[in-house]
Amino acid sequence: DGAVDPRDRPMVRPAGETVDRESGENHWAFQPLMRSEIPPDGDGWTRNEIDQFIAARHVEVGVVPSSEAAPGTLLRRLHFGLTGLPPIPAEVIDVTNDYNDAAYEAAVDRLLDSPHFGPHWARMWLDVARFAESSGFEMDHDRPEAWRYREFVIRAMNEDLPYDEFVQLQLAGDHLRPDDIDAVTATGFVVGGVKNLIQSRKEYVRDRYDKIDDMVSTVSTGLLGLTVGCARCHNHKFDPISQRDYYHVAAAFASTLSQVRELKQDAMTVKLFSAGEAPGNRIEMVTVTERSKDWPSIPAVVRFLPRGNSANPQEAMSVGFPAVLPGGRTPTKWTAESVPGRLALARWITDVPEGAGQLLARVIVNRLWAHHFGQGLVATPSDFGTRGGAPTHPLLLDWLATELIRNGWRLKPIHKQMLMSATYRQGYGVSDDRQTARNTKLDPANQLRWRRRPQRLQAEAIRDNLLAVSGRLDLKGITVGSLDENVRHRSIYLRVKRSRLQPVLQLFDAPDALQGIGQRQTTTTAPQGLMLLNHPLVNDCAAAFAARLAGENPPNTRALIDRGFLWSLGRHASQDEVSLCAEILEPGTPEATRDFCQMLLCLNEFIYVE
Repeated sequence: DGAVDPRDRPMVRPAGETVDRESGENHWAFQPLMRSEIPPDGDGWTRNEIDQFIAARHVEVGVVPSSEAAPGTLLRRLHFGLTGLPPIPAEVIDVTNDYNDAAYEAAVDRLLDSPHFGPHWARMWLDVARFAESSGFEMDHDRPEAWRYREFVIRAMNEDLPYDEFVQLQLAGDHLRPDDIDAVTATGFVVGGVKNLIQSRKEYVRDRYDKIDDMVSTVSTGLLGLTVGCARCHNHKFDPISQRDYYHVAAAFASTLSQVRELKQDAMTVKLFSAGEAPGNRIEMVTVTERSKDWPSIPAVVRFLPRGNSANPQEAMSVGFPAVLPGGRTPTKWTAESVPGRLALARWITDVPEGAGQLLARVIVNRLWAHHFGQGLVATPSDFGTRGGAPTHPLLLDWLATELIRNGWRLKPIHKQMLMSATYRQGYGVSDDRQTARNTKLDPANQLRWRRRPQRLQAEAIRDNLLAVSGRLDLKGITVGSLDENVRHRSIYLRVKRSRLQPVLQLFDAPDALQGIGQRQTTTTAPQGLMLLNHPLVNDCAAAFAARLAGENPPNTRALIDRGFLWSLGRHASQDEVSLCAEILEPGTPEATRDFCQMLLCLNEFIYVE
């Protein structure tokens, strides 16, 4: 009993020791998709197959699902979930006065087809891709054409590009469609990480392996939910991924790095070309201080590095895949000698019957679920390994993955399945307080999805909501982003410069773009409240919101209050709220109206979706 005594046995598996693949292969994530029967519809609560899987667990444990949320609440939930923007008062009034299943489905279809869907859902993927418009490190050079990758993702989301094609283009678009600027731009996913563009000759080889490691880690966690990067220096401590597996995957990126060409001996200027680094005709310029003949040539191979030490390279590694995954032991189907490494990886990772396609489908449907419901069926969306979370509803996860593949890898039908479910439409609690208490005792973490918990808006949606409600939001897209947080465009068009991240977005947990992330943290801090009370952006939006309300010429104070609630919270004001707000507006001055508007913008309800 107690902790392991390090004198008895090594804590780290020796480099030569083999990985226990047999036990690893029994891990749920490495199993084929289960073809299970859909549970029967027992009590009439269910609306589609998702609910039947959810209801089966309800019955098993003894919890009772919550009743459906109010129509206005559902409309606001849909708007923020699909477009990141609030509904306008006319939409709230219409759905409140004439709500039925057909109206709800029409709203779902309208928002899925909205041009504002792409900018909102692209942000989810840009988190995974650690997207930024600068290189990082001390100099943090700008990447003035990086916006092209952002626009590729937005278009892909709006056009519902099949996910397998979306993945293939990002891994090997330059090989699949070398004459297609969009396909070449898509490979920005691979090379979008931090890069040290000023380095000594001695650091060059080590830096090359660091860049490859960033690619391996981003691809493996983002697409497969596996932390392959943990096997760079030794066999993975917990998952059946060996160090050799790591270098087989790394070999796919051997020729991805920049090649030195057209060096001018006098100016010492190096032009760096790389898939994704130079979409179109862009050339990234770097000045060096030594002659080219003194610099090491860039090898087209990746070598095995014991303990990850680039000063001790061993044998050259061939392109391959983790042996624990389908096709990992027999990679030659995809890795013929004439096939570029990234193209082989792209084909294997999307191959459903013989490659990693089934795991790829599991990971992406879990990401969609996490964004719509607040937490994934697997709580660790970028770690499906043995130290990640086990699925709460494994049969449902596999059914959704199977549906994605059956629908030609199109994501919008999966979105709609989730949004049309009774599970998604639930309110916060059961009408019977005693049953709510019983449910809470049986399932305090709500893993069985018997109610809907409020979700805070992401940082970009909070800023966009402020601009939208105040009437200041410019919905047109732009190319090169701005560092000025006061611009009126959507937040996705703010420039992501790694050394100058946007303070307002950082307050509300926007990522730092140093590595891909699967799910953001949600913090509650004092500076967030102070920002809503004092920041010039909020003050300006409150003034513009007050001017908008005054411009509508409400006939009386009650009407002004109700319009304020409809714009900001997506619902009518209650009688008690009217009475309280009337006191704020009693002076009848523009300042009083502005204070009323800022009060609405500072409410928890403004930045949360029920």
